[in-house]
Amino acid sequence: KQETCPGAIRAHPPCLSTPEKRLLLIMQVGQVDPEPSARPGWLGAVLGERSCKRILDAACGHGGDSLTLVEQGLDVVSCDCSDSVLNSLMALRWKKRMQPGYDKWVITKARLPTLEADLGKEGVVVGPGFDTVLCLNNTFTMLQQEDDMRATISNMANLLKKGGVMIIDQSEEDTEEGTGQLNGDCAENFKNNNVKPASTRLLTLERFEQLLKTSFGGGYTHSLYAQHKTAVDEGEPCKYYHVIDKM
Repeated sequence: KQETCPGAIRAHPPCLSTPEKRLLLIMQVGQVDPEPSARPGWLGAVLGERSCKRILDAACGHGGDSLTLVEQGLDVVSCDCSDSVLNSLMALRWKKRMQPGYDKWVITKARLPTLEADLGKEGVVVGPGFDTVLCLNNTFTMLQQEDDMRATISNMANLLKKGGVMIIDQSEEDTEEGTGQLNGDCAENFKNNNVKPASTRLLTLERFEQLLKTSFGGGYTHSLYAQHKTAVDEGEPCKYYHVIDKM
């Protein structure tokens, strides 16, 4: 396996615009997230430079990332374990069915720890069929059991084609240190995503790296990006993005 350790410097793709560069910079640079709306542009650039066409948005929630990718002309499969969320997305897909790309948008039910088996049962895909697998909006950090985290990474890796990319975000501020209580920023973040955290345990970068090493089948490279709160913030980032390329 080849991976960059947490904190390794890696240059940004030259195609990123200035706002997108400011959104997600390597953690030592200490830059910021003044415009959350820049994330779709950054995500599109990461996928575009890898020529990704078929995307799995795992635990898609209310589908913000899925919608953006569908409208960019990509082949998107969105899954979630919530029936109400899936019903809402299906209703939206029907409403937009005459717009380009929406007729190909696949929406189905699946859980993260059993992702590959669930998608197989639904007839969506068996084996490595995706250029990109996403797990965003703090979903990964809400898994309570370490076995579920390992199973999720393993399932995501199995569904990736060789040369594909996995992207997982990780909130670094789930709790106030030593209190076990949600801090204000993180509590608001969970509220905005219409979910409640299943655990108040911190998932450290070191722990994530160990999970990756023990769960990802085959070789990979691992790049770490960081998101800060404000343009002048010099403290710890509030969120990390793990970009993992399958070799």
